[in-house]
Amino acid sequence: MFDMNIIDIFPINTTEILTSLVVSLICGIIISVVYKISYRGPNYSRNFVNSLIILSMINSIVLLVIGNNLARAFGLVGAMSIIRFRTAVRDVQDIIYIFFSLSVGMASGVGLYLVAFISTVFISIILLILSNANVFQTSEVSYLIQIIYKPDEDSVKLKDLLKKNSRSLKIFNLI
Repeated sequence: MFDMNIIDIFPINTTEILTSLVVSLICGIIISVVYKISYRGPNYSRNFVNSLIILSMINSIVLLVIGNNLARAFGLVGAMSIIRFRTAVRDVQDIIYIFFSLSVGMASGVGLYLVAFISTVFISIILLILSNANVFQTSEVSYLIQIIYKPDEDSVKLKDLLKKNSRSLKIFNLI
């Protein structure tokens, strides 16, 4: 009956696009700063932190593009399903921050700027409290040490020292 695009009914203007991107950028920066402060693992990645910022902005754009168009949403899901991520997430906390960035980008993309800001601030405060309070941390801490060396007499002394001071020791020969 009607051959009208939803974009004609709900036009997106430049101000809305820029506001959405700026809100998701600011929220993404806050998320990245909180991640940097609260990260406790051995493999801190600057690229991951940068990707949290960009992820919230990209998600904001995706939702601006989808708008209220169901066909466009399914088309975008189909196009995005082609992408295959091969990077293994090493820490569960990283997944939380990925979803955090995605959610903030969604809120910003649909124009819920206040929701984006308030949830970013609130969740960031909770994450900082949890990371610094150590309420749920066990008293036992495990470490992984990787030492690369050329076998000689000193390496035997090193192995003995590590065996004496470690609960468990695994030695792998890379040659």
